[in-house]
This record gives sequence, C-alpha cells and structure tokens, in this order.
Amino acid sequence: MPIRVFSAAIALGLGLTLAASGASAAPAVSDVAAVTTASAETNVAVMAPMTVPAGNGGILDAETLAEYTEPLGLLTRQLDAVAGKPVAIAIDPMILASIRVLGTSAPESARSWLERLSLISNDVVPLPYAHADVTLATQSGLESTPDPISFDFALDEANFAEAEADAAVTTITGYPTTEQLLDWDYAIDGFLRPRTDTVIASDLTAFTESGFSTIVLSSTNVSRKTGAGAVTTIDGVTALISDATASAAMDNALGSTLDRDVTAADTALSEAVLDAGAAQTAGTASVLIAIDHSLEVSSARLDAALATLTASPSITMISLTELASGTPTAATIADMPQSESRIGDVTRLFNAARAERSFFSVAEDPDSLAAERRLALLDVLGTMPTEDPSDWLTQVNRFLVDSRDLRNAVTVVEASNFLLVADNGYLPVSVSNDLNQAVTVYITVDPRTGLLAVGDELVELRIEANSQAKGEIPVQSLSNGVVDVEISLTSSNGTTIGSTTVSEINVQAGWETPIVLSFAAIVVVIFAVGLVRSIVRRRKPEDD
Repeated sequence: MPIRVFSAAIALGLGLTLAASGASAAPAVSDVAAVTTASAETNVAVMAPMTVPAGNGGILDAETLAEYTEPLGLLTRQLDAVAGKPVAIAIDPMILASIRVLGTSAPESARSWLERLSLISNDVVPLPYAHADVTLATQSGLESTPDPISFDFALDEANFAEAEADAAVTTITGYPTTEQLLDWDYAIDGFLRPRTDTVIASDLTAFTESGFSTIVLSSTNVSRKTGAGAVTTIDGVTALISDATASAAMDNALGSTLDRDVTAADTALSEAVLDAGAAQTAGTASVLIAIDHSLEVSSARLDAALATLTASPSITMISLTELASGTPTAATIADMPQSESRIGDVTRLFNAARAERSFFSVAEDPDSLAAERRLALLDVLGTMPTEDPSDWLTQVNRFLVDSRDLRNAVTVVEASNFLLVADNGYLPVSVSNDLNQAVTVYITVDPRTGLLAVGDELVELRIEANSQAKGEIPVQSLSNGVVDVEISLTSSNGTTIGSTTVSEINVQAGWETPIVLSFAAIVVVIFAVGLVRSIVRRRKPEDD
C-alpha cells in the first residue's frame, strides 16, 4: 500500500528537528499565513490515522515492529508528529495486538513505543482491524463487519511466563485473551471510521449489529439541513461529519514541500475552515478535519497547519470527544457505494474463506487455522486503493492462490495399479497432509463396476502434521477383470476434502485357491521325488 511520505529530511531542510517527545519547532509568527475572521466562533477537531502498509498477513512480526519503532521508523515518525497536539489519533488495532502477542519477545523499541502511546494526552480512537475497508464486506452481503477471531495460533506461552513490569502491558497477565490483546482505553466507545465516501444506507444496519454507535462520515456522503454542524444522528447512530473541503485543504497543506506552496496551502486551509464555520447557523460552529487514510503526517507540516488555524481569533482547537458531545442534528446517508468490480473481487474472497472454513473441519484445531486466515483476509481488505488497480488485484489473487493451496493440502497420494488375487483383501490408500497440524479424514472407495465389493463405506485415518499415513480398505473380489475405483476423502461433517482420485485394480477372483493348490501339489511332488530317491539309495548296497 503506497503511503504518501513526507520524510524527516524535509523537516531538516527547514531547520527543524523531531524531538523524542513528539514536539517539533513551530513556524515563526511571521511565517503564518494571514487569516480572516469568521462571523461565528468555530471549534475545530482534527483526526489523523496511525497505520502501516498492508501486505503483512494481518499481524506484524518482530522484525517489522523493530523497523517501524526504531528512532526514525514509520510508527515513531507518526507518533512524533501528533503526540501532545490537538489531534485525535485513529489507530489500527493490529499495531497494538502485534506488539502484545509477542509478550516478552517483543522488541524493546516496540514496547517503549506502546508505553509512550499510553502516556500521551491525545484522544485515541480505533480504526477497523488491519485498516480494513469494512464497507467492502457489508456491501458484499455480510451482516456485520469482519473482526479477528483469535490470536491463539500466534501466541507462545513461554513469552508470558511472568507478569510484565512495563506499564504498557501490565494489563495482560498470564496467557492473554483476544480481548486483552485488542483492548485500549479509547476516547469514544463503539467508534468506527469507514473509508471516505464508501457508505450506503444499508451499511448502518451492519454497523449497529457490530456494536458501533459513533461513525465518521464525509460531508459528501451525507445529506444535512443547511447550516448543520459536524455532529448529526442517522437512524439512531451518531455520525461525526468531516468537512470534505477543509479535510482536503489539510491534506494539501500536509503534502506541500516548497515554502510558497506551504504558505498558499495553509492560507487555503484556514479559509476552508472559516467558510465551513460561517455556513453553520449555531452560535458556535463545529468543523471536523479528517486527514486522509493514505497520508503519513509530517510533524513540521502539521505544526505549520495548526499554527495557521490557531492564528485566527475565530478558531478554537478542541478534542474529538468535545466535538462529539455537541448537540446533533438529523441527517441521512447519501449513498456512495463501492465499485461493482471491487465488490466482485471481495465476493470471491469471502467465498474462498467459507470454503476454507469447511475444509478446516478435518484439522485437529480448525479454529486456529480459520483465525490465521481471517487476519490474512482483513489484511487484503486493508489494501489502499491506488491509481494502479494491479496493486489491489495482486493482493486478491495472492489470497485466492493461498486459499487453493490450503484446500489441496490434504490429498490421496496417487498409486500405481493394484493386483487383487484373493477373494478378500485390503486396498491400501495413502493420504498426504501438508498442514502444520494433524488431520482426520474418512476414506471412501467406490468401484465403478460390480467386479469388486467394498466392506466399509468410511474408513477413518489420522495423519500427523506434514506427513503421510496409509489406510486399508477391506474389499472382496466378485469376478475377474480390471475395475476402476474412485477414492475420495471427507471430514467428520461430510465435507469433501480434495479431489477424487481414480485407481485401477486388476481383480483375479477365485485364483487364490488354484494357486495354493498348485503350489501344494508342487511341494508334494518334490517331497515324493525326494522320498523315492532316498529309498533307492538305501537299497543299492543290498543288491550289490
């Protein structure tokens, strides 16, 4: 996922440095763009995303966390940019869970970063896990938004043998639950920020079913009465409305690099906010600025933008919670659905996920496999849309290929033709298991002709992780000839596992007895010949 990055090098070029506490030098007063006074006092809240690129499988490993939380790492830069400033942080819960799931093995820099996050004064609210685009799911037919199932598959009990002394993780004692790994003292309960301009009216039902009571929507995604403020209610759900023009102006200000562009962008930001406030009828207007999901915030640029806003006597910076406590006005959703092609791709993803869940019924611990794949699915849904659709399609196809490979991990091993000469015998069937845990399958052999009868319809076979095992199916030969048999596998709930394999059996019914008799006759002949020779030898001396 491409993130628009405005690196520390830009700040250094302006003679600014990033302090470890997150503070940075603000522009001089003379550099702040001139502002005008609006007709009404305007309260402004700003919300910035704290995310990482997709493509990590839905959980960050220790090496990635160490890279992101080093002094100039991605997460460190993001936290530096907003810490202690009047900006609400919308954080991806995957970041929190990824650090906590490692327990004592988490990188020291990641643990320190988590502690620092817990100590800042900013409002913190959650994004969907893995920054997933939740309306892709709800508009694909899901009745609720998808969430992680469990993290048990990623936990190592050795990393939780002792209680932590670090303040950031003392809430987790012993072996942590999924709820503990995701828990945070968020400023607003039941908070959801979907992707900008992706919501339709029917999504609200899924949101409420998932427990969300406060959502953020763009002003272009709603219909409001003229003069309405940022706080609305839609079908009983509180909707905080981000001003599309002011938010775009903030994005432009944060993305500017040249001095002249910075000044012009900051001026445009101030004007956009004042215009939004002047259009409202309340005594004190309210404006919410939501920084774009794909934008990494530069500390220097953010400081300059905030300084421009606070330079106006009509603008007061407030927290997100303070803005949300305002008196709401009625609004409705102005439908902005996801594209049909994207919905089609997501439908394929969910169909594959459902097929996986059925397949996992063969496994000893199916929930752990399903939990890992759910995170991978959320990771794909977190892929940011770009001008190049191949970025999205690459992630979709990778998930689908992995899904196919998983569902082919348990298969019948192809064998050479089998000769059956006894009236009753056993047909050996080898099964391979490439999963990382044991599976139990039921073997079914179905002859295509009446030359062969099968004793047991289902033969149970357990195969250990990453190994093969052989089952023996009792069969009875009824007549001579070559018969093709279909060999298939099912799970305990009847789910078909893998594809059906066809083997050829050469049946020679009734040949067992003639062969035994012939062999016995040969033995008798040999014995008789030997006996006669012995007698002849004994009589020779007497004849002499």
